[in-house]
Amino acid sequence: MTRIEHLTESGLLERITPGLAQGSDVELGPGDDAAVVRLASPRLVITTDTLTEGHDFLLSATRPEWIGRKAAVQNLADVAAMGARPQAVVVSVSAPRETPAELLEGISRGLAERCAREGVSVVGGDLGAADALSITVTAVGALPEGQAPVRRDGARPDQVLALGSPLIGRSAAGLALVLAGEGEALVGDRGDDGADGGRSPDVTPAALVAWHDAPDPEISLGWTACPGRARAMLDVSDGLARDGGRIARASGVVLDLDRAVLAADADALAPAADLLTERADPWQWVLGGGEEHALLATFEEGEIPAGFRRIGLVRALAPGEEPGVVLDGAVLADLGFDHFG
Repeated sequence: MTRIEHLTESGLLERITPGLAQGSDVELGPGDDAAVVRLASPRLVITTDTLTEGHDFLLSATRPEWIGRKAAVQNLADVAAMGARPQAVVVSVSAPRETPAELLEGISRGLAERCAREGVSVVGGDLGAADALSITVTAVGALPEGQAPVRRDGARPDQVLALGSPLIGRSAAGLALVLAGEGEALVGDRGDDGADGGRSPDVTPAALVAWHDAPDPEISLGWTACPGRARAMLDVSDGLARDGGRIARASGVVLDLDRAVLAADADALAPAADLLTERADPWQWVLGGGEEHALLATFEEGEIPAGFRRIGLVRALAPGEEPGVVLDGAVLADLGFDHFG
């Protein structure tokens, strides 16, 4: 094992950059002061996010490749939620000097693999020393000329609320298992890499931990199925109720969730809830669990694209009612993740 304090910055870069394949749109990739990328249109879409050790992941309960995949997904999903296709990312990594170089190699490998699945190039970044490991990714994409971005304020009464995932709440269930002290053993038990795009949901404890550590929703739906169809959209990063509330407030409507549909999700996660010493309520995972990064969107009736499933309706505000998300007529408040809550 080689610690990064035993390497120069150039030596470390030589270890972690060889696997960063570049697309044909990259004129200049890693190695210079900045990258040069030819965008598909002049309409830039850009976002950034950070993962920090101890806050967003625990090294003992994940794999280096999973950290890289998670860092990629949470940024690519934000671009996709605008209806745009991501093209390139830059990555800034800060780490303690005693960090094994192999850990950073694994993170780089996982990030590059997940980006490559979407045709996204990793074109550069920065390395620095810090007291805790953190990974900041900035993703850029482009909106085609004439295509409006899919915003949060386009939901209207009588539209359908749909989710681009067959199951929600897996990341929260996996986090609960990690916090219960089961994460390290379950990561060790996982024979494969945990990435299946969510098409065949696996709800074994090991699979739930893997999904929390490296969520893998079908984010390409954002630029393949949603442009011209989705009226409002975002990715579920802080929980169905909290993120749905953002659409509701921006649009001045109520999102009315379908209990019968979401009950199947809660039932699927119930066995995991039973494993905990203090049994959790799987409905809390379904409604309030974050870090899913599946796309949540509204569509006109009859226009839901393949890959999405109907989970509710959009309705107008009743007299005196505030915008929000309801289930069985009850407002869902204080559910979901808040970075400073």
